[in-house]
Amino acid sequence: MKFFKRNKKSSENNFENFPAIGGLMVSKMIVDQNIKPRFLYREKRTRPEDSGWRIFTGFESEEYTDDPNNAGIYNPSTILKIDPSLENILLKEIGSVYERTDDNSDWYKVTDFDLEDDFMITHRLTEEWSIEINNLFEKSIEEDGTLYYTTGDKSIRISIWNSDLSKEALFEEYKKEVKNRDQTKSKTLQRFEFSDSEVSRIGYLIEETDGDKTYNLIFGFSIIAQEVMQTAFYFDEKSDLEWAISTCKNISFKG
Repeated sequence: MKFFKRNKKSSENNFENFPAIGGLMVSKMIVDQNIKPRFLYREKRTRPEDSGWRIFTGFESEEYTDDPNNAGIYNPSTILKIDPSLENILLKEIGSVYERTDDNSDWYKVTDFDLEDDFMITHRLTEEWSIEINNLFEKSIEEDGTLYYTTGDKSIRISIWNSDLSKEALFEEYKKEVKNRDQTKSKTLQRFEFSDSEVSRIGYLIEETDGDKTYNLIFGFSIIAQEVMQTAFYFDEKSDLEWAISTCKNISFKG
């Protein structure tokens, strides 16, 4: 991917230490005409080096945006030198849409803009297990085989293994583990049990910090006969607790 650079004297904050989120697709009105952006959204990226951000002035015509020559791929530091107000917004999650009315007004979140990849899908985890999840989540497999889904502000880790124990014995084992877990590192804020006729489910909510920020985490266990799925739901905003619980409930098994 080719990055364009803008010739301009460095400001006091050159943003060279900004996190490596990938390239930004930016209207050339912003760079060539020095017009500050007023609308941007972050879609599911098309390649690893793409941040997913698409940034516009709001003055582009449909004809202008349809011409690929009118957009360029830029490093975040290049665009932040033009408009430092984007510093926090560029760290927002996939699916974010922001707008402002003028160069000096505050950015606000847009909720009625339809992103192409914003829809629910079923991901097959194994031949028996599947999960209902928004297509905006990016999927990868970690070195230890753990499945990882993320949009940036919400993430899920999933591991599945077999056991010699029965479903009832496994459930009692994890029920005891949840009840008696060590509280010295992080206190259990809430316990959950939402089993159905097919799958036994149990979990707990804690709050953790990685040094830079504090986030919420639900550990969950979904159990069928001699098989356990462990899930970890990470979310930055407390308001996403319902998302974590409903997603956990929507993990299904068809034996």
